[in-house]
Amino acid sequence: MQATSNFGVQETHGILNRFQAEFRGSSEGLGWSSAFASVQRERPFEGHFHALSDNLMVLHRGGPVDITYVMDGKSVARHIPRGGVFFLPAGHACNVLLREPLESTHIYLRSDLFAGSDGSPGVIGGLAPMLGDQDAVLEHLAAAIGDTITGGLPASSLFVDPIAQAIANRFVAINFHKPSTEAGKHPNLLSGRQMARIREFVDANIDSDIRLDQLAELCGRSTEYFVRLFKATSGVSPYQYVLNLRIERARALLADETLSLAEIALACGFSHQEHFTRMFRRFTGITPGRYRHSH
Repeated sequence: MQATSNFGVQETHGILNRFQAEFRGSSEGLGWSSAFASVQRERPFEGHFHALSDNLMVLHRGGPVDITYVMDGKSVARHIPRGGVFFLPAGHACNVLLREPLESTHIYLRSDLFAGSDGSPGVIGGLAPMLGDQDAVLEHLAAAIGDTITGGLPASSLFVDPIAQAIANRFVAINFHKPSTEAGKHPNLLSGRQMARIREFVDANIDSDIRLDQLAELCGRSTEYFVRLFKATSGVSPYQYVLNLRIERARALLADETLSLAEIALACGFSHQEHFTRMFRRFTGITPGRYRHSH
């Protein structure tokens, strides 16, 4: 697995910053590329976790707590014990209502980690969300990631990358379901190298009008075939993927108060400030102005 860049907080949901969680530490600045992790005490909150091109695992280090999830229009209430695991695969969104304080470890995992053991491309499309299930292996692996932040274990990428890979492998082992229409067959997917090429192109041209035919050409595919391959690989459409990255970039730029909202909108490829505000609110639940003032 070849990750393309350091995994920074700007690529996460950033939702805990909106609800004044008490942070014990994070991997920001440690140079990790395959994962981003934070350890915190969460206060009760209600928030939206928008779809990303990477994957989120939350380990409940405390509990039990009552949580209500809303996903695909369905509401699910769970009483989750200590050690419970929440998993949000790439391409999935979820509303969360946390009713009591919770000690937790959040771990974001690059989608490249979910390649098959035979070197085949990712299986993201076959991973389902997990809403508080318990798994001793995941609990121990996530605890090791948390310990690299709070102290006691090495914090280098060389130490963390194999653990992140083991977590991804465990999710595939216990939570991967091949679509019934593809039973007995391996779907055609984009390779990790092709996905990295797309990410690099989008990052370099995020202030421009990125066209579908440009992305397809990077992979040597027709536009129609590329769309099918991309969605099967990442779990989201190319449009959604690019939009996710535009919002991630905008959140990072909002920290620079010398930039106006109109300048940030153009720097992130939005046609105008109103379009930027509308999309930002859809993804984060608040306007760019409110986001800036709350961080």
